Amino acid sequence: MNIHEYQGKNLFRENGVPVPEGYPAFSVEEAIEAAKKIGGKCVVKAQIHAGGRGKAGGVKIANSIEEVRIYANEILGKTLITHQTGPEGKIVQRLLIEEASNIKKEFYAGIVLDRSIGKYVFMVSTEGGVEIEQVAEQYPEKIVKVTLEPWQNLQPYQARRLAFALGLKGNQIKSGIKTFYALWDVFKKYDCSLMEINPLVITKEDDVIALDSKINFDDNA
Repeated sequence: MNIHEYQGKNLFRENGVPVPEGYPAFSVEEAIEAAKKIGGKCVVKAQIHAGGRGKAGGVKIANSIEEVRIYANEILGKTLITHQTGPEGKIVQRLLIEEASNIKKEFYAGIVLDRSIGKYVFMVSTEGGVEIEQVAEQYPEKIVKVTLEPWQNLQPYQARRLAFALGLKGNQIKSGIKTFYALWDVFKKYDCSLMEINPLVITKEDDVIALDSKINFDDNA
């Protein structure tokens, strides 16, 4: 079972993973009300079970309420075709209206249950915003992994290794490690089989936050 980005971010928010302020919207009117709560610049994001939404026109930055109205009208009911939907695409039936972040740099973070070795793998990459399959194929050295036994928790030295692999510095390291611990807690608490944050970002305030959320749950948990 998998869930939408806004649902994953609600889980993140409830469990200490830093995410931007955001609200789901099922109509243009709800999108406008959400934008008013946020105030200022926001992002209008299509909610479908597939990656590549931005390239397909499903993610728009709005600088005003009027632009939120325009983009919500444009995206709701639209069929998005991405590399993960197949040629038939997926119809957008809901949106996420989210606070715009001051992005300094984008990364990738993911946790997966590797059944071939019977362990969990926590991985990060400096190539955020790019499909991880493409990175694994073309630049495998840019993916840093730590493995965890099923009974083990993320260890301090492992969290530091992940932070250093991303080149975090100063306050970014503390923020990054805190975020990694929180992500791991969500993964274990809800019996996830896969979690991807692409991108995980550093803001201009040096906070490490989850700008995306893809979560699959273990149906046999």
